[in-house]
Amino acid sequence: MAMTTHQRLLPFAEIPESFKGLKDDGIYYVDKTGFIPYLISQRRRICVFTRPRRFGKTLMLRMLQTFFEYALDDEGNPIDNRHYFEGLEVMSAGDDVLKHMGQYPVISLSFKDVWGGTYEKVVEQMRGAVCNACIPLEAMIKKSGALCPNQLGKFQSYLDRTATEAELRQFLSVMMEWLNKVTKRQTVVLLDEYDVPLQKAVIHDMKNPDSPIFDDVVTLVGCFISAGFKSNDNLAFGIISGCMRVAKESVFTGMNNPGVITVTSIIPDEYWGFTQKEVEKMLDYYNLSSEMEGLKHWYDGYYYSNREVYNPWSLLNAIRGLVNGEGQSAIQSYWARTSSNDIIDNVITNDPDQRNTLARIMDGDPIWAPLYCDLSYRDLNVKSDAIWSFLLYTGYLKSIEIRQTNLYNLEALMTIPNIEIRSVMNQAMQHWWKDIKIPSFDAHRFINSLLTQNIKVAERELRVLLNESTSVFDYNEAFYHGMLVGLLKTGAIVRSNDEYGEGRPDIVAIVGDAAIIIEVKCVTPKALDQAKKSHRDVDEVDLVDMLCQSKIEEATRQIQSRKYQRSVSFHEPLASDATAYAICFCKKWCTMVEVKNS
Repeated sequence: MAMTTHQRLLPFAEIPESFKGLKDDGIYYVDKTGFIPYLISQRRRICVFTRPRRFGKTLMLRMLQTFFEYALDDEGNPIDNRHYFEGLEVMSAGDDVLKHMGQYPVISLSFKDVWGGTYEKVVEQMRGAVCNACIPLEAMIKKSGALCPNQLGKFQSYLDRTATEAELRQFLSVMMEWLNKVTKRQTVVLLDEYDVPLQKAVIHDMKNPDSPIFDDVVTLVGCFISAGFKSNDNLAFGIISGCMRVAKESVFTGMNNPGVITVTSIIPDEYWGFTQKEVEKMLDYYNLSSEMEGLKHWYDGYYYSNREVYNPWSLLNAIRGLVNGEGQSAIQSYWARTSSNDIIDNVITNDPDQRNTLARIMDGDPIWAPLYCDLSYRDLNVKSDAIWSFLLYTGYLKSIEIRQTNLYNLEALMTIPNIEIRSVMNQAMQHWWKDIKIPSFDAHRFINSLLTQNIKVAERELRVLLNESTSVFDYNEAFYHGMLVGLLKTGAIVRSNDEYGEGRPDIVAIVGDAAIIIEVKCVTPKALDQAKKSHRDVDEVDLVDMLCQSKIEEATRQIQSRKYQRSVSFHEPLASDATAYAICFCKKWCTMVEVKNS
């Protein structure tokens, strides 16, 4: 880490994302240039790296741009950026690395602001991102004389934000071709925050299901990326950054074997976030070593590349406050101010099971959850357990342990990383749950659904009741039997374990001229635990379903073999029609089927 006598931290609003600006102003820099030799050693043309917001992705890309960039001054001479790296780790990496310094024209783009609420505005904002990428290249392009008038006219349309949508999609491919004509060199492409428009679009669709735009945005971003990165001889290599890898969205279609570095990847060193040693060195420099314990509790705890790291954004802001004399008030939550929680709002607030799981996490209970390595934003709508991978990738949770559940699937043990995130989650929970109207169990609706053979409604009502009123320790069959008897008494004449024909059905409820027969089964926690040991490659949700189906089949055979429906219809003078159901419970879950006459 290079130091000068005037090294300092800028005020909060000025914490830089410009590597050159940081170095020019003599600001304390935690040396992450060791990533350059690692990147070159991978020998991949395309690298995708993901980290939560404010974990140094943008500054990393600006540093890479400064190292690789071939640029010309006003006289047409190559600009030498070597002085920016004096004293930093990369300068000792050897000729195999340093020979790449200043050798490539660079196209640098950010999709951070590519959003506007409609597809048309997304396209317009992408024109703005392309314009910003063209401005640093304008002088070199126009002074070279290498492009024909038609090409110069198209380049001007990118600068003027008047390019057609089709031209916009082809920007990377076309620009790399032009830069090769101008410089006779391959191009480095740096794309920052590539997934922002995808994340914004899925939020839009959650809130506006009648006017979806997500698929169109995916197509736009996917075409833009694939045009530049797919089989392009003018590409030296490309770096793509974001919060999540979203391979399932077809954004990376056709890209050959990109290197992917996520929060669960194991790499030789940690290049995002601050390590314990780096923080100790920084605090010693500012005479703040006495603050280590408090800062560690608040901002440490993320677990990347087999080591714990600090949130750099929050830590820098806290140190800035301490240096400026703010005292302990400087140690607070900063990260919460950097983005909204809209996706989490829409998923968790509408799912009582996820709210309960979140409450467990807040109580300090780690959870095992499936790890979706190439999570799709669509998954958040169709896979309830996908939210936990999303929270892991976006920095709300950390992974303590990862294990293989079968040949293809992983799961992670997740928990909250530190006090800052706990405070963020606590505030968010108060917001999420303040205005939530949790559906209440309606006994009459449940009974009516049984009379009309509406299985979906009946199951939903029971699950609401289980989540509202029961404990996971209420696990035996007698408990569920008694619960059903009690709720059916609100609208029916109930017989419990009465003799009918060749057996004793658990419950018979008489409603008007109809009879409802219920056979109750239960999967106990002991049975579930034994099944987990015998089926280690099956996740818990699938295992519960498998066990419940087995119990349902048992109950069905019992109802049919003992002819309960025929016997009840014969022995109950008020009931001319009898419908039978098999119901299996497991903790706060249930499943049921209608049993037909054999």
